[in-house]
Amino acid sequence: MSITESLSPCGSDTNPVIPTSTPLVTFLERVQQTALKTFGEETDFDPKLYVDLSLKLDLSTTEEAFDELQKSANGSLLAEDLKGFIEKYFEGAGDDMVYVEPVDFVSEPEGFLPKVENKEVRAWALEVHALWKNLSRRVSDRVQERPELHTLLPLPEPAMIPGSRFREVYYWDSYWVIRLVLLSFFLFC
Repeated sequence: MSITESLSPCGSDTNPVIPTSTPLVTFLERVQQTALKTFGEETDFDPKLYVDLSLKLDLSTTEEAFDELQKSANGSLLAEDLKGFIEKYFEGAGDDMVYVEPVDFVSEPEGFLPKVENKEVRAWALEVHALWKNLSRRVSDRVQERPELHTLLPLPEPAMIPGSRFREVYYWDSYWVIRLVLLSFFLFC
């Protein structure tokens, strides 16, 4: 299923119209499909990687270079050619979000946490609490300056990311992040 299909409004004409694609998203889906044909499902192929990439150059230049790559009959490329193309024309996945120090982060919170008598539990809780500092991001200035090169929507304020391969803000994850930040604040501070 493509990004466009997964965002479509459930096949119902009564749902609101949701803009599901842009020329950049359509192009990134092409790169993603080519990568799947090139690397196959049996490898460490991560389809999410390709839609998180931002362009180094404008879309028309990048798309023209992609179309000039020598493809096989099934649409695959030599792995080295695809890797070289991605390195030359794309920023790293997640580079459009940059670390930002949370202004209100307290590494040794007062309140509930110092009252935890079990040293192992308290140490674990401090480790969990410290994750908030590592997950804080803001949208890079490049997204504001050249939004047409990115799929990420600019955010006016810093946000927490889920972490791991999830390098940007997602609505559902945001719900849980907000709940945990509030819980962390009320319990530990």
